[in-house]
Amino acid sequence: MKNIFLSLLMIIGSLSLNAQTDSLEQYTGKYKFPEGSPVTEIGIVIENGSLMATSAMGNSEFRRTDTKDVFEVVAYAGTATFRRNDQNKVVGVLIQVQDITMEGSKAELIAGFLFLRNLMFGSTENTLTGLFVY
Repeated sequence: MKNIFLSLLMIIGSLSLNAQTDSLEQYTGKYKFPEGSPVTEIGIVIENGSLMATSAMGNSEFRRTDTKDVFEVVAYAGTATFRRNDQNKVVGVLIQVQDITMEGSKAELIAGFLFLRNLMFGSTENTLTGLFVY
């Protein structure tokens, strides 16, 4: 009986950990920021069950807060607020660190926009490379 209870407890714990990791997947990817921003892009990945952001300025854990889509930028004492579209898909991020505010767009959306723009206007320049550059 004791073994069954412990096995059941381990299974529930494993499922809970996987659910937390899966929910973080929606935030992962590459985010692009406008020219003149302190960084032009950041990459967000899951490492050891936590979100990690990497950029030319350094790396930081993005730690969950009590507010949905808002994370603490641990290394820089700031916040990262993810934006969603009407379909509830993460489409961008607003990062605030001290007196710096940067707003970036998720790169897969930028690539799709470039591809569609080139198709609409008949341009063949960067039509395919736009899908891979971002």
